[in-house]
Amino acid sequence: MLIAGIDIGSITTEALLFDKDSGILGYTIVQTGSDSKKSAETALEKALSYPAKKSSDISYVIATGCGRKRALFAQQSVTEITCLAKGVNFLFPKARTIIDIGGQDTKAIKIDGKGRVVEFEMNDKCAAGTGRFIEVMAKALDVELDKIGNIS
Repeated sequence: MLIAGIDIGSITTEALLFDKDSGILGYTIVQTGSDSKKSAETALEKALSYPAKKSSDISYVIATGCGRKRALFAQQSVTEITCLAKGVNFLFPKARTIIDIGGQDTKAIKIDGKGRVVEFEMNDKCAAGTGRFIEVMAKALDVELDKIGNIS
């Protein structure tokens, strides 16, 4: 059974194809731009192209992110806090704290051993603690974005 996940964020849109038996089959990231509905469709098309699958092969689509309501083809819309909790628990079952630095906000999430959200906090005043800030600082320091974590 092929499941698709779409994360429509303020900066990027990601699509992932998952099969219970085979794991991750396809994944892509595209710039969200001004049309989040179109970016969700494009991301899904690109993710499908890697494993040479068709949209008709997908049994279920879940959308998340600030633009999740724009993925009209999704059967379910879930907050990114819930998705992060479930995803991190699946990948790292012993994790109990998640810090998500996104393009629009930053979240600190406490989860239990089953991937349920116990508590969370997020910034609400400005975007200075977000991924966009980190991108700008990496550029200002002339450091590749994927290297800034190791350097810090």
